[in-house]
Amino acid sequence: MRAEASSPSLKKVWKSVVGSTVTAVTVIGGFFGIYSFMQGYSRYDLTGQWTITNTIVSTSYQPYKGLKLGYTVFLTQHGTDITGTGEKESEDGKDLPSGAHTPIEVNGSISGRKITATFIEKGAKRESEGTFSWTYQANTKGLAGTFTSTAADTSGPSTASRVLP
Repeated sequence: MRAEASSPSLKKVWKSVVGSTVTAVTVIGGFFGIYSFMQGYSRYDLTGQWTITNTIVSTSYQPYKGLKLGYTVFLTQHGTDITGTGEKESEDGKDLPSGAHTPIEVNGSISGRKITATFIEKGAKRESEGTFSWTYQANTKGLAGTFTSTAADTSGPSTASRVLP
C-alpha cells in the first residue's frame, strides 16, 4: 500500500524536476541565442562613402614623411564584417589626375567601437598591403586611428569621414 500511496507523490516530484530542467535549459538557450546575436551585431552602420586620410609619420623612404594620402572608399557592412572598394585620389590635399588614381580594396570587422581592416592598394608599379586600426568616434560619427602599409614601410595616423549625400 505504501508503494501505491507514494506513487502519485513520486510522479509529482518527477514532473516538477522535468519541468524545472526544461525551463532552465530554455532560459540558458535564450541567453546563448542573445549572446550569438550580439556577436554578429554592430551598433554602428558604416555602409556608405568615406574619405580616408592617412598621414605618413614613419617610413623607410624619407621623401614620403609628412605626406597626406586621400582615398575615397565605398564601405558595405554585413553584421560586423565590412568590405570596401575605392581609390587614392589625392596627395597633400591636391587632387591627382584620374590616370594616377590607384585602386584600393578593404576588408575588416567591427568589435564594439573598434574597427580593424586590411587593405590592398594596386599601385602603378607594385601592389602594397596594410592595415587600418580605427575607433568609432561617436561625437563626429567618424573613425580615427592608425594605418600601416608595406609601401616604403609607412605608418601613421588615419582618419575616415563619412561623405554625406
